Amino acid sequence: MSAEVVVWDEAFSVGFPAIDEQHKKLVDMINELFQLSENGSNEAKSYFAKAFSKAGEYAQTHFHDEEEYIKKTDYPSLAEHKKEHASFMTEVWNEFSLFNKGNESPAGLAGFLKKWLLNHIAVTDKQYAPYLAN
Repeated sequence: MSAEVVVWDEAFSVGFPAIDEQHKKLVDMINELFQLSENGSNEAKSYFAKAFSKAGEYAQTHFHDEEEYIKKTDYPSLAEHKKEHASFMTEVWNEFSLFNKGNESPAGLAGFLKKWLLNHIAVTDKQYAPYLAN
């Protein structure tokens, strides 16, 4: 297994079990993408593409769920949070398009997801955590 594997740490927790479980599932999906990126065969690339699409679709579901939970609080930065989600999804599908054209490696794509997700959870999502606690 690659050194790029993401290890869930409770420091990532936003203190809201439904969202934390979805974050853990996204981490698991990124780990799967790293494992798949280690095999350079065409069959592996095809499976990687399917797994990536599945992860992207799950991220959209997660963002929707997260936004619905946050909407029930008085979180003042919800609009900005939603914009960040939308911007990320646009960037994800742009990167995936590059991958499909052969201009992005599986490892590069998995690394992009890892970096964005961990930063988003550790910084942006942590900002709404106190609002969900109430």
